[in-house]
Amino acid sequence: MSALRFLNDVAKPWDELNALLAERLALQPDLSDVTRLAGALAVAIRHQAEVMGIKDDVANVECIEHRLLSDTADFWKHGALRNAARNNQLSTEALFEYAPGKGYSFIRNALFIEHVSLGKHDFLVASLAAIGYWIKKRSIATTWSGLVRENIQEFHPTAFLHFDAARCIAMQQVRLGFFSKQSDGSLIRVDPPEVRFEVY
Repeated sequence: MSALRFLNDVAKPWDELNALLAERLALQPDLSDVTRLAGALAVAIRHQAEVMGIKDDVANVECIEHRLLSDTADFWKHGALRNAARNNQLSTEALFEYAPGKGYSFIRNALFIEHVSLGKHDFLVASLAAIGYWIKKRSIATTWSGLVRENIQEFHPTAFLHFDAARCIAMQQVRLGFFSKQSDGSLIRVDPPEVRFEVY
């Protein structure tokens, strides 16, 4: 696989998924364009070991994120795995900053890998680390570097999302997460005293 093919099949899909997750969309946690794109990206990342002729055991030790993405790819393709400790699922959560007196500001949709033995990980962060590992391993000369995008900070009296059937074919539920921004800019999860939420 050439460097350009890697950028086209791995880096570009990461950028597209990143942009989609920054949109104010209401997403069924386990079924949307987001999970479809992430499953395909996980498979593309997992195949890098084959391209390089490297055993999975070696890549998994050198890069824990590759192991996480390999398990995600295998579960995505095959369902429950023989080694149950590798099982996982993908799910989205809409993240909002909450500030008393100001309301709610949409941050982004996060896609999480919920792994039986490795715990819960942000897909964008884990896949970015795995991509970086393969760029270095393959000595690919590129200026590409991913940066997890967020929506513009804009507070509203309600936390709201837009449903788009072109992005999510069925909607039964949506997961929400609320955060408070600290003085150092970090976010901590909070439970607002009251949640006002709307889907348009």
